[in-house]
Parts: sequence; structure tokens; C-alpha cells
Amino acid sequence: MIRIPHPILKGLLPLGFLTVFLMGWHLGRPPKPASVEPQAEEETEWTCSMHPQVRRTNPGICPLCPMQLIPLSTDDSIGLREIVVTPESAALMDLRVSPVVRRPAGVHVDLFGKIAYDERRVSTTTARMGGHLDRFYVDYTGTPVRKGDHIAEIYSPDLLVAQQDLIKATQGLARAREGGTTTAISTQERLLRSARERLRLLQITDDQIAAIAQQTEPTDHVTLFSPQDGIVIKRHVIEGAYVKEGDPLFAVAGLETVWLNLEAYETDLPWLKFAQEVTFQVEALPGKSFRGRVAYIDPELDATRRVVKVRVNVPNERRFLKPGMFVRASIDAQVTRDGSVIDPALAGKWISPMHPEIVRDGPGQCPICGMDLVRSEELGFIMTGSTIDESRGDPLLVPATAVLRTGRRATVYVRLSGAPSPKFEGREIALGPLVDEHFIVESGLAEGELVVTRGAFKLDSELQIKARPSMMNRNAGLEETPAMEAESALLGQWEPVPRALGRLLAAVRHDDADTAKQVITQLEEAIDGISPNAFGEETEQAWMEFSRRLRNALSLAETQSSENLQIAYRDLNHAFEEAGRYLGLPYQPQAAEQHISDEVLSQLKKALEAYFAFVNLLASDDEAGALRARDPLVQQLARLSMPATTSLQEAEDMASLRLALKPVSDGLISQISQSGTDLVGNAYVIHCPMAFDDTGADWLSPKPSVLNPYFGAEMLQCGSLKATLSIETSPESHQMEHP
Repeated sequence: MIRIPHPILKGLLPLGFLTVFLMGWHLGRPPKPASVEPQAEEETEWTCSMHPQVRRTNPGICPLCPMQLIPLSTDDSIGLREIVVTPESAALMDLRVSPVVRRPAGVHVDLFGKIAYDERRVSTTTARMGGHLDRFYVDYTGTPVRKGDHIAEIYSPDLLVAQQDLIKATQGLARAREGGTTTAISTQERLLRSARERLRLLQITDDQIAAIAQQTEPTDHVTLFSPQDGIVIKRHVIEGAYVKEGDPLFAVAGLETVWLNLEAYETDLPWLKFAQEVTFQVEALPGKSFRGRVAYIDPELDATRRVVKVRVNVPNERRFLKPGMFVRASIDAQVTRDGSVIDPALAGKWISPMHPEIVRDGPGQCPICGMDLVRSEELGFIMTGSTIDESRGDPLLVPATAVLRTGRRATVYVRLSGAPSPKFEGREIALGPLVDEHFIVESGLAEGELVVTRGAFKLDSELQIKARPSMMNRNAGLEETPAMEAESALLGQWEPVPRALGRLLAAVRHDDADTAKQVITQLEEAIDGISPNAFGEETEQAWMEFSRRLRNALSLAETQSSENLQIAYRDLNHAFEEAGRYLGLPYQPQAAEQHISDEVLSQLKKALEAYFAFVNLLASDDEAGALRARDPLVQQLARLSMPATTSLQEAEDMASLRLALKPVSDGLISQISQSGTDLVGNAYVIHCPMAFDDTGADWLSPKPSVLNPYFGAEMLQCGSLKATLSIETSPESHQMEHP
């Protein structure tokens, strides 16, 4: 049906039809309507929203459930996890996005606890002699006492004897000094010191001892005094009781400092450190805040309540805090990328390892226990500023509401830029800990990317309906590929991976954590060095999916402690096995033994250096330079006893030099293949299918890029990567270039 958009054209419509009719009548035939070629309708495929494996060419009822089939749109031009929605659909789905940010991660931990006595300031007074407590001045529990206050009067036969000994020794020394010999005086002085020391051991003060020494007869009662200031927290005896030596009399607790006993859930433990500052309030003193420092974290978890006891030392000079008060406490910490805790206030400080309230600007000894102060870094804190390495910089944070978690996997949906309609990509990421409603991202996202914080599950459900990789089924729509049937462009770049896995397996078996960390870094470089530029569309999409999974697994392996090497290797091996099965790649670790001596290996490296210089001159069509570089190469090859040097030595022009290159290249490739794994540096096999009348030939390159020495400028880019014989295995190796 044709719509006439303007009223004037509506008026002309009858005249137009009449003109056409008269023209047709004049020609002797009726007017022929314009023909419209029928357009082929695209065949619609139908599926079930509950059973996406069902496929039908017509609408109807699902054979597995009574639900109506829905049309399945085919989006072959987008990635495995990508989905496009119209702006209207995005609005109806109420999709919200938020950027991934890199900033300090603030962790706030709320804790609850109770004030208690400082056990270091609790002392128990015991009877140093047997006797009767004829007077006990501590009338009740809670009595405040000061050091030196009288607390009891005791009658003790042992005390009478000790007093008599002191009096006799004092009198004897006086007589000896009047007319005795030096030996007699010395003997009496020793007896006097012994008598005084015995009374001191009976808790008699020096003033009391001096008073007894001036007496002529011992007293039958002696007063006992308090050893410290504090509160009497327990009475063990009553007035008139008989006590034996060693019986406790009462306990006194000082309140200059108190303990705050907190309980922390096990999920809060990563953010708690010794010497960390704690802020708290008590119900009895609204509006007042108190501070202390963590002095002890119980190494054992309460198996029933799943909490850990945390003790905080708190100064209490004004005696506001009383044991038994309930407390609401909080700890605020900053966390770095690797989960380390930063406390800017403790940067560069020296702390007592037994008394965290002792913080100094420089080294020294603790005034309480005498132990050497230690740097804050030794207690788990790190410096701020330029002293933080890259792994301890600000973490990458993603909102917790953006993450869809299934077991150990985490999926987010990223808003892709540059698309005319809203386009989203599902992406598996490696997560660190949860900090203040954000997850630390170990791998899988970049700063500034927009992630869906509301409506992500709706997008994931759409992928589930389309039977594509999603949160619930990461391998939906993917098919396993037989081993070694991957595209040659991928297979040739993959070869360093099984060799690195072999080195990792050897390190794990020898419990060598340092080597294992280095090999994990090498695996990351190997994965990042694989270029998908020459891949087919299906292989490229599959590689993007699995390379991300491998990077996630490697990032998580790096965070494992040295005690968990076996766990890290198990998880990595599973990730590489899965990638190998779906991509058609070898994933079994290869042995990492060296098959040649160090001397031969050194000669092989020198030969390769001369070879690369020679090949570069051939690719540059520099005949004179190639002839000059030929002789050093022949000398190095002779040291390796390679038989393919005669034709190279006899070559006189560019054609003969290129002809001689093939056997030399084949010989070096064989030598490197037999030498071991990744020992000679970077060596890539590049294949030219058109060399020598399309019979093909290989050559070695220090980079995975094509500069054809067989044709030079004529076909400089003819060739493709065939194999990766060796790559640098040191962490300092350069990043491989993409072909």
C-alpha cells in the first residue's frame, strides 16, 4: 500500500490514474501494474526461554515444557558474550552502569566488645608467712587503695623469729664495732644483711625494717601495705582468718590503662593488624570517643561462633572507662592492590612488638618491656608514596552490585563504546577481597570501563536463552576441538605455553616458590604475546574468551602464598586444560630438561646472533652486506659441526646466498629443537610457502614478525609464523612484538 503524504497529491491522484488508463487504452491494451519482485523472507528460528537447546523453524509449544516458543535472533557479527539492545529496551530493563575506578580502597570494620581490666596491672597480694589476720583494713571489694596504704595487721610466729634475728644482729654489730676485730665486724654485718633480706621477703617495708632494728624486743603484730595503686577486685580472706604461707589475700587492679576485648568475624581478619588504631564509644558517655591500638589477635578461631578475639590497649588516665562497659568500635584501613594494609600515621614509625601504644619516630627500646622497637613495615604495614611498588598501588575497584557470582566464578557486563545501539559484553573477571561495597579486581577489567550495576542478570538471561556463554554455563555454544587441530597461526604461537607449564610443574615438585612465581610471569607474557591478527573469526572469538580466563587464573595464582603452590598449580592446570580442549591446543606440560652442554649452548647462541644479522641483510636486498656477514656465520656454524655450510661458503651472489639459506635454517631449527626448552633466547620459525617454486622454506626470526629473506622487497611480507622454538625465560625479557 502506497501512502500519499501531502493533501495536494491526494487531489492529483484521480487525474494520474485517468492519464495512465487513457494511455493504455490508446495503445490498445489495458494499463499494466508495476511489478514488485518478491523479497525472500529470512527464516526465523524459534527456541524456548527455559530450554535454549530446543530449536524449531516454526512457532509452537516447547516439547519439554508447555511454554510458547520465542524467536531467536542470530547475531553472528558480534562476539560470543556480546549482546545488543535497543535504547528502548535498555530503558525498559532499567540498565544502570558505573565506571571501574582505581583509588585507595577504604575498609570500615564495625566491632563490638567490652572493657576489661588490664591484666598486666593486676597484682595479687599473698601471705609471705603463716599467721592470724587480726585486722583487715580492706573492708569490701572495690575499695580504692594507693601504694603504701595499710591493708592488714598480722600476728605470725615466723615474723617474731625474723624480728628477733634482726634485733640480735643489730646489737651484735654494735658490740663488734666497739671492741671487736675486723673479722667479727664483717661477720656481724653479714648476719645483719641476711636478717634484713629475710624480712624483705616477708613483705616488710624498709621503713618497718629500720624501725624494728631500733627496738629491743620484737612486736607481736606487723602491718602489711598495698604494693600498688588500684581497686581491690577480690578479697580472698576475712578478718580473723588464719593464713598459711602463700595463701592469696586480695587482688588489686590499676586503671591507668584498660583492655578492650573485641570480637571480629573471620571475614574481617584480613583488615586487622597489630598496632592498628581503633576508635570506640561507650553507652555511658555519649558524644565521647576513645582510642587505642590493637595489641593481640587470637590465633585461634572460635569454632562455634566463628569469631576471633581481638584485644586493644587503651589509656585511661581520667578513669572514664570502667571494666564491664559495652563498646561499639570501628577500624578504618586503606588497602592496596595486593591486599596490604596502609596506615599513613604509622609510615616510618618504630613500634614496640609487645606494647603497640609505644610509637616512636626512631629506633630504641620499649620503656615498658625493654624490647627493641621495630619498624612498622615489619608488623605488616607498608609505606605510602613512591616507596610502594606497582603491585601495592591503588587497587582497581568494581561495585559489588555489578558482579554476578557462581561458585568461584565472577561475571560482569561491560558497556562497549562505539556501537550505535547499547552493546554489552559479558566478561569473567578475577576478584580479590570485598572492601566497602566494592571488589578488588585482580584481572579482567580496565580503569574507566563501564560495568552494569543494575540489570546485569537480565542481560545474562538473554545470553542463556541464546545458548551462548553466560554466568550459569560458561561453555554454552562452544565445541571441543581435537588436539593439535587449532589454526596454525595460533598453534605456532602457543608452543611456549606447554614448556612453561613444564617448568612450573618442576618448580612445584621441588617446592620452589620463587621459580614458580617467575614461571607464572613468563606464562602471562606468553599469553599476552599471542597476536590474534591472523586468526579466523571463530578462532579469534574463542581465543578472546579463553585468553581472558587464562589471565584471570594466572592473576589468582600470583596471589597464592608459597604454602599453596600445589593449589595454584592445580587451578592453573585446569584452566589451561580447558582452553586446550576447546581451542585444539596441547596443554600437557613438557619436560624442561637441558639436552646440550653449556658450552654448546653458548656456541648456538653466538651462531644465532650471526644468523639473524645475515638474514636481515638478505631481507634488505643488501648483497654486499650479506656476503660480508656470511663469513662470521660460517665460522660460528663450523664450531657447531653443521654440515650445511659448504654451499653457503661457496655462494657468490644474492640468488646463491638465498639458496644456501634453506639448509642452514633447517639445521639451526633442528639444533634448537634438540637443545631443550627456551634456552637460546627468542627464536621463531617463519614459513614462506612460495619460496623455491612454491615448495616452501623456513627461516628463523628473533621476533614473531615477517621480513622474508628469500624474496626481499619483492615479497617482504610473504610468510606466516609456524612455530615458536624458544623465548626468553627471564622476568626481564622484552615483550614480544605482534606479527
